[in-house]
Amino acid sequence: MDQVNKFHAVYLAAGYGSRISKLTNDPKCLLQINSESLLERSFRLWKELGIKDVTLVLGYKESMIRNVAEKYKDDFNIRYQLNEDFEKQGNTFSLLLGVKELAQPCLIFDADLIYDKEVLEDFMNQGTNSQILIGPSSLEDIECAKTLIDQKGFARMTVDKRAVTSEELAKYDFAGEAIGILKFSKEDTVKLCKKTEEFLSHPKNLNLNWEHMLNQFLLEEDVGIYKLTRGRSIEIDNPEDFKRAVEIFGK
Repeated sequence: MDQVNKFHAVYLAAGYGSRISKLTNDPKCLLQINSESLLERSFRLWKELGIKDVTLVLGYKESMIRNVAEKYKDDFNIRYQLNEDFEKQGNTFSLLLGVKELAQPCLIFDADLIYDKEVLEDFMNQGTNSQILIGPSSLEDIECAKTLIDQKGFARMTVDKRAVTSEELAKYDFAGEAIGILKFSKEDTVKLCKKTEEFLSHPKNLNLNWEHMLNQFLLEEDVGIYKLTRGRSIEIDNPEDFKRAVEIFGK
C-alpha cells in the first residue's frame, strides 16, 4: 500500500472562529481563495495524494460544511462527528471525537489552514512516525505556536499566545512554529485518545484548547518534528491573515 494511503485525515472544523467574524459568519473552512474554499482545497490535495479516509469534526453551522463535503463522498470514506456543544466543549473534545476508534495512523488538520500540496506531500513522505510539522518563525511572535524540542530533537511542548520563558529556554531549544498539521502512528493515535479522555475527565479542562493536552502528551511520548523545506502555509485567524493568504495563494 502507498505510504500516504495508510493515513486517516482528521479535520477539526467545529469552532466558531470569532476573530474572523468581521469578515464572515460562515465556518472558517468555507473561506474562499481562487473560488475554492479551504475545505475544498484540502479535499483536492488529499485526493491527489491518495488519502481516502477522512473524519470531519463539525459543530458551528455543521450543515453548511456537510453540504460541501458531500460532493466528495464518491472519492472518500467520510465519517462525520458532531461536537454539539462546541462553545462549552472546546477543541480538545473535538480532537477526541476525531481520533476515537481510529485503527490506523492519522493526520490532524486545523480547519483554518491553507497549504501547498508540497507541504503535505513532504510531511507524508517521512513515514508514519509521529511528528509535528514545523514552519519558520521567531520567539518574538507571541501569536504562533512555538515548538520546543529536547536535545534528542523530540517535541516536548508548544507555547501559544504567550512568550517563552527563560526557564523553558534553559531546558529546551526553539524549533519553529507548529503550523497546524500533526501526524501520529497507529500506536500513538491510541495513546493520544486515552490521554485526551484522561484530560477531559477533569471538568476544568473541558473548554481548554487541545494544545494544553498535547503538552502533557509530549512529556510522556517521543514525538518528532519535521521542518518544512518547500511550500507555503498560512493559518487564518483574522481578516489580516485572510488578506495575506489571498495575496500569496490567490496568484
